[in-house]
Amino acid sequence: MDGSGALRRAGWAGAASVGLLVVGVALCSLVGVDDAGMSDAAILERLNDGGRQAAAGVGVPVLAAGVGLLLWFASGLRLVLDRLSGGDPLVHVVVPAVAMFGGLMITGVSLDVGSAFAAWSDEFTADADTVRAVGMGGQVLALTGLVGCGVLVAVTTRVARQAGVLPTWAVWVSYVVVALCLAGFWSGGMASVAFGLWLIGAVVGVLRAARPAPALPAQGSPAPEAA
Repeated sequence: MDGSGALRRAGWAGAASVGLLVVGVALCSLVGVDDAGMSDAAILERLNDGGRQAAAGVGVPVLAAGVGLLLWFASGLRLVLDRLSGGDPLVHVVVPAVAMFGGLMITGVSLDVGSAFAAWSDEFTADADTVRAVGMGGQVLALTGLVGCGVLVAVTTRVARQAGVLPTWAVWVSYVVVALCLAGFWSGGMASVAFGLWLIGAVVGVLRAARPAPALPAQGSPAPEAA
């Protein structure tokens, strides 16, 4: 990935991934069990609602597309960090960290919506307690994937701080995001929102890095002759 054009495309891929991840999670949550205290009737109603089932069926591939674009963005971010750090090998964990996040998120969401997909079949009789346990297990797994986000933010912040391209307040805010992500399930939605906002900032940083350097004036040009 050489040149400002490739970095710019990676930056826009990151911007698109934010939107797709939000839309994918929102669609899948229509049939998911995000609260163990939901009544049995409410759970069964969500599972057997054809509109919700169709929405979740769209949400899973949308979520997968968002993860793919996030990996593309991570490859561009890795290149920017490599330049800033002068080749620090630590930056190579950026892409695997995003892969960990994406893999656990897709797996967790798939577990959460799997019961709704099975409800399309006449061979499946939904049991609210089973759906509740599987759904909450999927949620815990997906939120555990935020550990990968914490690694991504930590490495990026460390390199940017050492290169002197981040103000002190941004460094401390980033480390708060790291702490929330590492808390995983316990920080829940707060960590997801914090990482989303941080990701938007990282996208802006990559797009700024993709700007071509201004041309330097030619040196040694002959002075114009006096009239």
